Amino acid sequence: MKQIAPYLFFFFFTISQLMVAQVGIGTTNPDASSILDMTSTTQGLLIPRMTSSERNLILSPATGLLIYNTTTSHFNHFDLVWKEYSEYTNYYNSNSTTDVATTSTSDILIPGMTIAPLLSGTYEVTFNCSYINSPIDRVVSANESFPSTMAQQAKSDLELLINQLNSLTVTNSTHLAAFGNGETIFPGVYSIAGAASIALNLTLDGGGDSNSIFVIKANGALAAGANTNVILTNGAQARNVFWLAYGAPSFGANSIMKGNVIAASTGAIAFNAGGNLEGRLLTISGAITFGPAVATIPVGISPYMLGTLTDFVLFTASGDITNTSTSTITGNIGSNLGVFVGFESATVNGAFVSNTTYTSSTITIISTPNTNSILASFSLYQNGVLIPSSSKILTSEADYGNASLQVISTLEANQVIDVRWNTDSEKIGMGNRTLTLIKVQ
Repeated sequence: MKQIAPYLFFFFFTISQLMVAQVGIGTTNPDASSILDMTSTTQGLLIPRMTSSERNLILSPATGLLIYNTTTSHFNHFDLVWKEYSEYTNYYNSNSTTDVATTSTSDILIPGMTIAPLLSGTYEVTFNCSYINSPIDRVVSANESFPSTMAQQAKSDLELLINQLNSLTVTNSTHLAAFGNGETIFPGVYSIAGAASIALNLTLDGGGDSNSIFVIKANGALAAGANTNVILTNGAQARNVFWLAYGAPSFGANSIMKGNVIAASTGAIAFNAGGNLEGRLLTISGAITFGPAVATIPVGISPYMLGTLTDFVLFTASGDITNTSTSTITGNIGSNLGVFVGFESATVNGAFVSNTTYTSSTITIISTPNTNSILASFSLYQNGVLIPSSSKILTSEADYGNASLQVISTLEANQVIDVRWNTDSEKIGMGNRTLTLIKVQ
């Protein structure tokens, strides 16, 4: 019996030490802060797996109890209620920057504004967007007239264009007043102290750059003699060429002209017989006489903001526009204060724009702003049913506006939340928009 006693003492002492020590699985040195330390590079810990229904049958679950939910494919832990252990399932977002528009007077889906959460729960739903009373594409018949303020806007746009050109830094102030006679010039902003002239051939060399810019500013008239020929080469583009004169621009017979010709102060423009213009004739104050000749708007987008002038080939803010004989003109012809004379025999692929009207010479499609204030409506839907108190109606008045919606909604798994809109009259457009769902319970 005395021999057995030491062994029994050792056995019970060892058991008592094991009951208060850390347990290591796969390690002989468990971390001191752990009660159980499992180490492996080839196996993992597998906790109980069950459906939502099976989970809900657990009696009096302890705070912190952890299971894997096979219904939702996420871990759940208990803390007063069962909670999902996943940031993804708590937050959903859909956004878009693509411009869209509608003329629908009943609710239709806003493209991209749909979310179907994977999990049931209570969500905070928010929607934000920018919207605008969008321009209307109108089909205009030949010789059809309707009220328009386009010529008034063109005057303002011309003043802005002149200011833009005058703000440019001069890169060449030493060029002689005379251009041409076989000369080649390169991109830059040229400034002539007085009147300037062009004779015979003048080549504008873009240096291989299709975005190269030529600005020739004359503090006086601009006179091009008969048979003047402006040649664009090596990437130079008519849309990037500007002739700014503080006097009267004139072009002799059979002139071939490239670029935008602008009379920045009182100055009539004369473009004589046999000429060919790829560009624009624009004057802030003075008449325009044209032809018989050919004029075409330059191809491409100008490097400077033209506004409504983009569609004009001939425009005067104050003065008449007179044509001679069988000219061919592609682009709008406009006078804010003046009349159109002698165009009966001309071929005009564009419109005549006066201070108060727009009259198309051909069947065309133009974009014009809506003529009235409109009401835009935005609403949230759940599974195709309008969510009560989720709609907002706003007035656009042809300016950008912002709309925001917010509701708390309880959803079943995979139920759809979407945003819909309508207009009470004309077209509205939308740019940036975002729909967000945040699970709050």
